[in-house]
Amino acid sequence: MNRRQFFGLAATSATGLRAAETKIMLPSDQPDEHGFRLMWYNPVPPIDQRTWHLKIVGLVERPQALSVSALRKFPHVEQNSRMKCVQCWSGRTTWSGFRIDHLLDVVKPKAAAKAVRIDCADKWYEYFSLQDLLAPHVLMVLDMAGKPLPDKHGAPLRLIDPSRYGYKSAKLITAITFVAEGKGSMACDIGPYYSPGGEIQAGYDHPLDLGATARRKIKSGEITEY
Repeated sequence: MNRRQFFGLAATSATGLRAAETKIMLPSDQPDEHGFRLMWYNPVPPIDQRTWHLKIVGLVERPQALSVSALRKFPHVEQNSRMKCVQCWSGRTTWSGFRIDHLLDVVKPKAAAKAVRIDCADKWYEYFSLQDLLAPHVLMVLDMAGKPLPDKHGAPLRLIDPSRYGYKSAKLITAITFVAEGKGSMACDIGPYYSPGGEIQAGYDHPLDLGATARRKIKSGEITEY
């Protein structure tokens, strides 16, 4: 191999590496244009929405594999909610999607189904009781800030529960399995800052959308004051 061939191969390899890197979504501590930090359990490529289907299995009468277009046929709901991270920051935006009860009408959970397991493309998982999923502000999200949910925020489908820390708001959702009993959260296996239910506790918050130095004292539950 001559010198020109070597440097040509090196340049091709570097270009290929950069191309590969752009296909992987990486976490970032720098707030994005919406005022959110980006967090993933594992760095992963964006989901190909052309082939993606939400798999709904387990204790249901009618298992499903629903495309993005099928999910967009559910009645559309919009809400402006703040998502609070257990790491003391938060961000607020407008989320749009559908309530879980429309999905329940399609799959017909069996009487034994009391909870669901939510699996994600980055290998994260969460458990919710059906009762918790039916809370008024829990939303299955397809859009963010008036546009389709970005890849970096969990496209094509994520969950938002503003009364719980962000680790419960699963993103990059690939499957929902109806089960007889919930088991808390994968986060409980990771560190002492996490609880199975993920309910927001009284303390302090740093709302990134209000400025890097903003600090607010909060009570427990959903943040509605700002």
